[in-house]
Amino acid sequence: MPLSRYIAFQTQSTFTDETFAAYGANYHPVDPIGEDITGDQQYLYPRTAGIRNIRGRIQGTKKWSGPLDTPLYPTHAVSLLYYGMGSAVTTTNTPVAGVQTHVIKKSNTVPFFRCGIGRDLNEHQYVGGIINSFTVDYSPDEVITASFDAVFRREKSPLAVLNTSAAFPNYDTVERAFGGTEVAVSIGGSVATFVESLSLTWENGVADDAYALGNAHLPAGIISTITSTGSMDLRYDNNARYTDWLAGTTRAIVLNGTYGTGTAQRRLQFNVPVASYDVNRLPTDNRERYVQTLDFTCTPDTNSDPIIVTVVNAQTAAQFTG
Repeated sequence: MPLSRYIAFQTQSTFTDETFAAYGANYHPVDPIGEDITGDQQYLYPRTAGIRNIRGRIQGTKKWSGPLDTPLYPTHAVSLLYYGMGSAVTTTNTPVAGVQTHVIKKSNTVPFFRCGIGRDLNEHQYVGGIINSFTVDYSPDEVITASFDAVFRREKSPLAVLNTSAAFPNYDTVERAFGGTEVAVSIGGSVATFVESLSLTWENGVADDAYALGNAHLPAGIISTITSTGSMDLRYDNNARYTDWLAGTTRAIVLNGTYGTGTAQRRLQFNVPVASYDVNRLPTDNRERYVQTLDFTCTPDTNSDPIIVTVVNAQTAAQFTG
C-alpha cells in the first residue's frame, strides 16, 4: 500500500515550467509534520448601485501558498534550506569516503521547484514553487524543525495515484532528525548551557503580487532584500548576554546538531557570524525563574553572509540540490 501522506519535491528549470513528469533520480521525499497549501481564486465581484447584491464575478488572479513543516532530517528535508538560500557548495569529507559536506549560503537567485503532496486519495501537484521564507526552531524537548513558507505559480489537476517510491527510513537509522543532547549552542565561541530555545528566520521577500496584465497566474518568481532574524530564551543564571545587549556587543551564535561517526556521520549546523541584539526582555515574576529573551538581527560577516548552514550527509552535490 502506498504512503498516504508525504511531500516530494524536485528542482524545476524555470518558474513558468508547468510540466510534471515522473520524478527523476534526485528528487526529495519528505515525511512532514504537516502542510497547508491554500489556493485563492481571487475573483472580482463588482458592486453597483443598481441592485443590492453583487452582479456576478470576473476571473481575477490565482495564487497558491502556505507552509511546509518538517523535521530537518539530514537528507532530503535539508535541501529546502538550499532552495530558500540559493547557494550550495559540496566537498567530500576525508578520510571518510562517501560522506559529503554541503555549505549553504545566500545567493542573488534561488532555485524553483515542483512539489507533490500526498493526501490519502491523490497527489496534489504544484509547479512554479519558490521559498518565500523559513523559520528554524529548536528546544531541548523537541527535534530541530523548520517551517517553509512556499509560493506556487499554479496547481495541476490532482494525480489519482500516490507516489509509491516515497519511502522513509526508520527513526533509529542514520537519517533521523537531530534532537536532545545531540544539539548544542555556542555564543561567542563558548558552549552556552543556559539556552532554552532558539529560533532563526530567513525571508526572501518574494513578490507574490507581481502579476502581469492578462495573466491569471504569477508570471515570475522575483525575490528582493534578504531579512534574517532570530530569538533565543536564556535561563538567567549568567548575565553575559545582558551585558552584551547593554554594551551593543555582537556575538557569533552557532546551533549545531551532530551524531554518528564514519559513514554514519550526520551534522546540521546554523552559524550566525554576527548577531546584533535588538530587544531584551527580562520579566520579573516571583513565582517563576528568570528567563531572558533576546531578539537579534543576523548581520553580514566580511563575506556578506548573515547565516551559513553546513550539512553533512551521504548525498552528492547533484542529489542534494536536485
